[in-house]
Amino acid sequence: MFRRTLLVLPLVTMLSAAPKPASIPAYKEGLDALSARLWEVAATRFQTALETPDLDAAGRQTILLRLAETRIRAGEAGEAMSILEDPALEGHAEIPFWKGQALAADGRLMEALTLLDGDAIAPTAPHFREALFTRAALLQALGNQNAALDALAVLAKDRDAATALRARLESADILLSRGRAEEALTAIPPLNARMSPRQSARAELLRARAQLEKGEHVAATGIFSALMAKAGDDPAFKIYRTEAAVGLARAQLAGGNREAATDGLIAFIEDERDSPKIGMAFPALLDCLPETPDADDVILTRLREWCPPPVIKVPAVINAGNGSTGVWPAAPVAEDELATQALYYLALGLRREGSTPSKDQARRLLTRLRLDYPEHPLAERALLENARWDLADGRNEQAAAALSALDGSNSAPVLRAEASISAAASAFAAGDHALAASESAKAADLLDGDARRGATINGAISRLAAGDLPAFQKIAADPKAPRSVKTELELEQSLFLASQRDSTALASLDRFILAHPDHPRLPEARLAAALAALEGTPPDTAFAIAQLDSLSPEQAGELPPAALAMARIQIAGRENRWADAVALAKDFLASFPDDPRKDEFRFELGNAYYENGDFNDARLELAKLAADAPAAPQAEAALLLAARSSALVTTPEAKRESLVLFDKVIGNKGALADTARLMKARALGPADAAKELLPWFEEMRKDHPLRLRVGLELGDALYNSAGTDPAPLAQALRIYETLLADLSADSMDRPEIEYLRGRVLEQLPDPKLPTKKREAEALDVYFSVLEAATRQAPSDWRWVDRCGVRALTLLESAQRWEAAIGVAEMHKKLASPGAPAAAERAKALKLEHFVWDEE
Repeated sequence: MFRRTLLVLPLVTMLSAAPKPASIPAYKEGLDALSARLWEVAATRFQTALETPDLDAAGRQTILLRLAETRIRAGEAGEAMSILEDPALEGHAEIPFWKGQALAADGRLMEALTLLDGDAIAPTAPHFREALFTRAALLQALGNQNAALDALAVLAKDRDAATALRARLESADILLSRGRAEEALTAIPPLNARMSPRQSARAELLRARAQLEKGEHVAATGIFSALMAKAGDDPAFKIYRTEAAVGLARAQLAGGNREAATDGLIAFIEDERDSPKIGMAFPALLDCLPETPDADDVILTRLREWCPPPVIKVPAVINAGNGSTGVWPAAPVAEDELATQALYYLALGLRREGSTPSKDQARRLLTRLRLDYPEHPLAERALLENARWDLADGRNEQAAAALSALDGSNSAPVLRAEASISAAASAFAAGDHALAASESAKAADLLDGDARRGATINGAISRLAAGDLPAFQKIAADPKAPRSVKTELELEQSLFLASQRDSTALASLDRFILAHPDHPRLPEARLAAALAALEGTPPDTAFAIAQLDSLSPEQAGELPPAALAMARIQIAGRENRWADAVALAKDFLASFPDDPRKDEFRFELGNAYYENGDFNDARLELAKLAADAPAAPQAEAALLLAARSSALVTTPEAKRESLVLFDKVIGNKGALADTARLMKARALGPADAAKELLPWFEEMRKDHPLRLRVGLELGDALYNSAGTDPAPLAQALRIYETLLADLSADSMDRPEIEYLRGRVLEQLPDPKLPTKKREAEALDVYFSVLEAATRQAPSDWRWVDRCGVRALTLLESAQRWEAAIGVAEMHKKLASPGAPAAAERAKALKLEHFVWDEE
């Protein structure tokens, strides 16, 4: 079966052989066996060479190091470490390198990383280049991609061309795994670079992957196809035939050609049935399977054909399952990579199909895999999948049986931990954060290294979600906690702040993004930062756009669709691209009709219709939402906006409907009832609006948050309903004077009310001379506003500018040119938008009426 190893060590060592070992036949035979990858033969020959009489210290060191290397290559890390502890090797310069390799082969990655540092990677150290390559591989395995790239950057500048070339290829591979396609293309050696045939083939494969990562599926398809063609007769390219076939299928799939991808993979698997690397093709084949496939889908059909017929290994009365009978001891059948992969992926495909018979058959297939191929890595994965399915289906007894079966496995702690992690995830999704924290703690106790840290982080997140801040902060502040844990918790705390709409969330997320540009969860941080920016005061749309534009299509595909779509809708709204917002909301609802946030998107759709001026569509969409989901958080707002939309539709029926909807919101006495009452008044004619607002205003407390706005609306309704009747004007004047009396002298609302008061005064008859209007009083009001603005700039210049215009108009109507010029001159000195027009008017009046400045 195909197993991918972490490291690839140099087969040709750089050690200068001492004269005596070179003359020992067993040693020379051992080197030949080592080159031929016959590890057991090489070990036997080197052990024989160690028995050579009169072997000096240098010769013994040489042979011991070759024997340790052989044990490492054979996967016998413990034996290798014992050899390297031989007193004869004490102080030898190569010991850190080979101990690092042995520890890495034994899975003790952090310990290996510690050894392969400092002097071990100095330019004068033996095998320093291989030490750096190994260090980069270890860092990559531990998730520290930046540090791995830093190690390779040193090698990419090496004076040895072969080393630099290899480093660039490894760097490109890492960059592609991080979605950084453009940087990967830069790292890949150009086509005219001097490379071995195998390096050329790998460079082309990386270039194809980079094009696919960029979304250039046509270019990627061309390169992958060329690789497949060369693989037919070129041994160097044939090495990467499987990778090329998988890449070609993924490129075709990205281009929407699912049929070609499926046919190509099926044909490839048929041609390469006996390849140890055939398992690489099956995940891609599963990706070709529809989300809800038919039972007779061609992929499921071929997977069934590749599955071997069942072998009866237990009495017929015993039913295989996840308990003790499911692991009935029996001799396994011969290894069959194709059959093993087919069993596993057919089970996954049937589970996706979703019918009860298919789900039952999927469980049986995984049980067969464990019985027939117990030594295959997928056997352990099959047991874990069964446990996960049981947890997802609420089959707690069966899940317990699967976990019990894990106890009999050599890898039981790791698999049991994964099952606990699945249980924790299920509990977290169900809102049982305390249980999620407990299950995560169980997993952490069973794991080590990075896996333990991951479980610890999950436990901390669960405690944060449960509101147990002291427990979370204790983990985050632990001085012994690795930097990676602190980094994860830094992000989690930022995300928690964002979920609570804390004002510090955006700054916290921004710091994280800047400090960790290559973090694997950077897309999640960018999305959260975009949403926080849109919810800020004021919203920072440019920042939000920059965050979303930084996401590659693949990164965007990893994010929650609802959150990403909502961010884009909000951005479209901030930029007044309401037609785009409509399209985005409709697309989401069409793609995810059962999403838990669908009501939120229905409201956004209705709101976008409204803002785009499509009032009838808005009315229909929002009223339906309120009727379909009266308990939804958006229901009251939807009903209110539906009423507003109806009020703006020109038909009499819609107008009447708007009043009915407004009354519904008012009658519900919810948080929006007062707003609905105000909006209803706006939908009425001036006289009816005044009748609606006057009793409400009179009964309002002075500290009511809407009192000022209701008073202004009432005054406006009275003003517009007056006609030739001065009574509504007088009533409006009293309303404005009441509002002014309740305001402080420096209130920023005074200019607006004073302007409106002046406007009313212009229309009111003078009590002393009814044939005249109270224009003098109005002029005094307007002039007072201008004067006040020279002392303190208002928050809103509109009302100051309007007072200046009205004062100027009154003076010009009275043909008081010099006074008009004086007012215009005062107005032009203000820092208001209307000041330039006032300056121009003052200049024009001087010219028209021959009024000159005194010398």
